[in-house]
Amino acid sequence: MGNAPPRALRVALIADRETQGRDLKALLETNGLTVILDQTIRDYDPEKVTAELIDVLLVNLGDETSLDMDHLEALIERSTVPILFNEGGVPGGGGWGRKLIAKLSGLVQRRDSPEPAETAVEEVSPQVETEQDIVEPAQLTRATPQRPALRVVSPELERAAPAQTVWVLGSSLGGPQALKQFLSSLPDTLPIGFVIAQHIGKPFVELLAGQLDRVAAVRVMPAEAGRTLRMREVVLVPVDKRFRLSETGMVDLTDEPIRGPYKPCIDEVMEEVARCYGNHSGAIIFSGMGEDGAVGAKAINEAGGQVWAQDAESCVISSMPDATRKRSEVSFSGTPEQLAAQLAMQVGEQAGAL
Repeated sequence: MGNAPPRALRVALIADRETQGRDLKALLETNGLTVILDQTIRDYDPEKVTAELIDVLLVNLGDETSLDMDHLEALIERSTVPILFNEGGVPGGGGWGRKLIAKLSGLVQRRDSPEPAETAVEEVSPQVETEQDIVEPAQLTRATPQRPALRVVSPELERAAPAQTVWVLGSSLGGPQALKQFLSSLPDTLPIGFVIAQHIGKPFVELLAGQLDRVAAVRVMPAEAGRTLRMREVVLVPVDKRFRLSETGMVDLTDEPIRGPYKPCIDEVMEEVARCYGNHSGAIIFSGMGEDGAVGAKAINEAGGQVWAQDAESCVISSMPDATRKRSEVSFSGTPEQLAAQLAMQVGEQAGAL
């Protein structure tokens, strides 16, 4: 009795536009894959996309899908199968299609290896058919150090002085994971204030602040109008208000229009911090889609501050840090943990030189 033919790879496809979804589905099926599900991000139900039914999940990042950040983050957190993000549309020609099939197959093979890794999340851009379009794997490490439920806060930390140096942490898709890794690796002694600008839905701002506060040694909270940025504190910018700073670093949240499609606008937040803190400003651009943050990074550079970025290999989507590296001076790149270690070391060296 001969061996049974290999089963076709089973794919769940998420695409935001009907025409684009049809084109990508046809490309997959032409190359011998079986599309089990074909739906939009808002129709996605993690309970139906399980390893018993699906081998791999392919997400096409069109305009509407890219703006639905909450559903995308939930997808990354809850999926039990490998995920591949396609950023840039459906290309023509067969060369890219073969690379896509090989990448999908590789994700499944890695999951089926004797010692499977955490859920793999990768990205692929179809706009130029070269080997560089296939980005090497980025493994999400879900295990982060947990802070005790009860924390003793010293009077010195409770009465933290106004920050003289402020760093912006800009992020989008994949950002919450990177921020958790970064903040959980920071000591609680750095005389720095932090401002987080994360593309996220309004109902999730307080939830994210709470999640980050639980893993960080420093205090994390939503931004409040009238509160001065302080050392050893992290404030999370709202998505429905314009973030402003007074000359003394006091937060003002206004109803002015926010530029660009993403909320908050990372560029605006970085420009505001650069204006207020000058050469005592800094920024780190983490995982995300698009180019938000690249313009703001130039403002930080021009003010004399430093710009760092997460390396492409550890990002869920590296478009944002890649755009920042291309359009401004990025003096250091690394994983979230390496970025935290570098910042702690740099602050220690500066204190020792005083």
